[in-house]
Amino acid sequence: MKAFDALGFNAVGNTPDDAAARTAAEVRARQLLRRMLSPAQREDFELHGYFAVQVARRGTFWILPSAFFNVLHAETGNCYCAVPKAQVPLSDLMLAQKLLLENDPGSFFAVANRRAELIPGLVDVRLRPDRVMRARRSPPRSGIRWSEVSLMPPGNPLP
Repeated sequence: MKAFDALGFNAVGNTPDDAAARTAAEVRARQLLRRMLSPAQREDFELHGYFAVQVARRGTFWILPSAFFNVLHAETGNCYCAVPKAQVPLSDLMLAQKLLLENDPGSFFAVANRRAELIPGLVDVRLRPDRVMRARRSPPRSGIRWSEVSLMPPGNPLP
């Protein structure tokens, strides 16, 4: 580590100046996001931290405050993930996804990864964003550690 310090290198994001710069960037990004949201989207964002986007011929999607798999399809419960290669403030990511979904959804879905997050019918459509966010904050329910799981039947020694 001292060799890197001597050459003037430091790990990205580990200095107080880096943290302050990231915080300032997020504040600016959030201000821009609020200005770009419709009144209804802004109200949802202020109340819940997420907002809905209407996508032509695809339905309603919620953009959640998460860096990955944060675009939730209201009807199917699928989450989509499409993020830029560069690290950007979360509010900038949410704004970029909003603009893509509203103006060029084909480009968004062409690159987005998808995973099933909720089973349709088990959770009321209006509660889905809250359910996803709550599930992601909660610790795993299983008390089993993977290190304790064995594929070998008990009592059979290795040859």
